[in-house]
Amino acid sequence: MKKLWLGCVFTLLYCQSLGAQPPPGDLFREYRWFHEKGDAGQAIRVGGKQGQSHPDRGSEHGYINAPMQLPHDLDLTEAVKAEIVVEKILCHDGTTGLAIQINNSDWYYFPEASHIPAPQARYQYHTYPVIRVPVSVFKPGPNNSFRLRVDPKHPWRWPQNLINGVHIRIYYDPETKPHPTGAITSPQSGDALGETVKLSVEPKSANNPIKQVDYVGLYEDVNYEGDGIYRQWHYNYFHSRLINHIGSGVEAPFEVIWNTSWIPDQKEPLQIAARIIDQTDLTYQTMAITNLSLRRTTGSVELCKPYDIPQKWVTRTGEKTESFDVCGDLSGAVAAQLVWSSWSPGYMNGILINGEKVFDQEGPRYQTYFHRVTLTDLSMFQSGRNTLTTGKTPKYNGKMVHGMEVNWPGIMILIQYNTKGD
Repeated sequence: MKKLWLGCVFTLLYCQSLGAQPPPGDLFREYRWFHEKGDAGQAIRVGGKQGQSHPDRGSEHGYINAPMQLPHDLDLTEAVKAEIVVEKILCHDGTTGLAIQINNSDWYYFPEASHIPAPQARYQYHTYPVIRVPVSVFKPGPNNSFRLRVDPKHPWRWPQNLINGVHIRIYYDPETKPHPTGAITSPQSGDALGETVKLSVEPKSANNPIKQVDYVGLYEDVNYEGDGIYRQWHYNYFHSRLINHIGSGVEAPFEVIWNTSWIPDQKEPLQIAARIIDQTDLTYQTMAITNLSLRRTTGSVELCKPYDIPQKWVTRTGEKTESFDVCGDLSGAVAAQLVWSSWSPGYMNGILINGEKVFDQEGPRYQTYFHRVTLTDLSMFQSGRNTLTTGKTPKYNGKMVHGMEVNWPGIMILIQYNTKGD
């Protein structure tokens, strides 16, 4: 195997995560795709058990996938740069070296999330790494394909990542390519936002009608993105669909009502931008509305960030415990939410806070799931340090099953306080 690894001729390009989120003013298309016929929750399995073969994988001991065809007709006219985004699940702890080849290009390696402690492969995670690639690796039109690989070196001889989606992001020169434009008309920079906020935009089409407007925000919130960065432009993807953003308007006038009742209190100003998308999926991201603040009349929200996150957080191996701190006055607390992403939560066996069970189970088996569980009984919380524990998955019919994987940064806690004293 070592001889095979060294004998393969690869140009190994280690790329940083550049432009992970398109900034305001950018013009781009996202060609998104996921493997609808894939197993493991419609995912691509990259890697494999030593000695096993699979029809989706190449001949080189399963560590390099067979080519997969992209269904898109790529527009490269006026293209100035290109990125590849993958929806990556660590899956088997210890797996490293995820890389992609477009057509017959060099191999490009995806970076690890820098906010996950190194070595990141010891922690379960679901992230969205981005790499910059030359536009020239793609062919205009159809007939583009890709292959994925992982490093065959693995502590228990079964490296594997799962890929829920592969996205090609092509950027264009907004000075030369006709495109939709527009600006947010509500709110205005400097506004104070209440519990409900109307978001509206004045879009202008170029050659094609406007299809949709997606609103995204820069603020501190739960980290569904899985990279451990709590303040960022918040959104992520599942099976190539944009999720966990502020909202989308799909018909004129493309307005969205944003409910901020579970958005954490903010130490820094918020920003909001809109993505104006025409019928050809050409997308223009508006300039941001800045210097926004929260001014809610009924309550406040504390984000309790977990720490002491266990490595290899898979519930079949036993109970796993994290810590979090509560700083607010619990006498005014009215509700809480547990927020996390997982894989195969159908095998979870309860969540305990400070030793008291607060939740049992939800979600599918052998699939990705994004949780937001509301608690109204808060008697188990305490001021200062708290612990949260996931129960051990029992055997089913006498056999060991998969268990739930809890992804980085662990299970986050939101606590809602009534500031009116009612």
